[in-house]
Amino acid sequence: MKLTQDMNDFLVEDILEDLKLIERELYTHLESDPPLLGEIATYLISAGGKRVRPALTLLGFKAAGGEDIQIVIPISAAIELIHTASLLHDDINDGSPIRRGQITCNRKYGDANALIAGDFLFVKAFRIGGMYDWEIVKIIADACSKLAEGEILQDYNRYNTDLSIDDYLVTIEKKTASLITTCVKVGAVLSTNSPEVVEYLADYAHNIGMAFQITDDILDVKGTSDITGKPRGNDIREGQLSIVTIKALEMTNGAGRKRLEEIIKKRENSDEEIEEAIAIINDTQATKFAYDLAIEYADKARSQLMKLPESDYRDNLELIIEMIIERYY
Repeated sequence: MKLTQDMNDFLVEDILEDLKLIERELYTHLESDPPLLGEIATYLISAGGKRVRPALTLLGFKAAGGEDIQIVIPISAAIELIHTASLLHDDINDGSPIRRGQITCNRKYGDANALIAGDFLFVKAFRIGGMYDWEIVKIIADACSKLAEGEILQDYNRYNTDLSIDDYLVTIEKKTASLITTCVKVGAVLSTNSPEVVEYLADYAHNIGMAFQITDDILDVKGTSDITGKPRGNDIREGQLSIVTIKALEMTNGAGRKRLEEIIKKRENSDEEIEEAIAIINDTQATKFAYDLAIEYADKARSQLMKLPESDYRDNLELIIEMIIERYY
């Protein structure tokens, strides 16, 4: 499966129907007075997105044996609101011009308005979360704390060409894997009293979250804007050290390394300079190294998943692993 292939092509029919319920639920939380807040949030949400996180929450719920979907619909919407809020804040911090193939909210409405809209969505999500038991609230609150920590780490290490792969992995665990883990774990907790099942699903989700971010970073230098919805070489342009850049710096010596460092540390680069940096990276085995690591995480995810009873929902979770690792090609 390619990145452009819609998850609708393989999700179980009842999950597709449940996602429609979540979509309707999302829009019930976007009204505001003044209406500008809701307009900004709606602008990003209506741009699409694959709704991977709500789908994962639903699949975690049903793979663990859950039946009453009404229990999980509101919290699934809350998690998507949190994800959307984090995107609003990310784009402000990164100065990103494009998100989901359209102008970012911060470019369209201004940084201040986009920031406030992100806060608005976080509050809406927390209000939904307050309807649930403390265990669910704690899982989501911990994920939000990790999102903030990851954002700070990423910003702190911007333009840092001495960043290690271990440091990178800590950052993506906080920024990406933590919320994906939360999706599946919340679904599992709401559906079962088995700590073992919750652990299997949470470990699965952690590993696909890591694999997802690594393949995303590969696509930054191997993909196109048509596929990613962002400009090619966006991480380099923003001074973000991804796994492929870190590994390319390790593998490159002399003038090549020096030039790559110069481009990364430069605050503004031309398109030609970005392409030059990508060419240096692609002349190394950095993307192969990154892809091999993504495969390792994918294999760990699959091994945890296979501990669950067979079901269509487990099969869907396995197909998501394939979607993630094959999106590079």
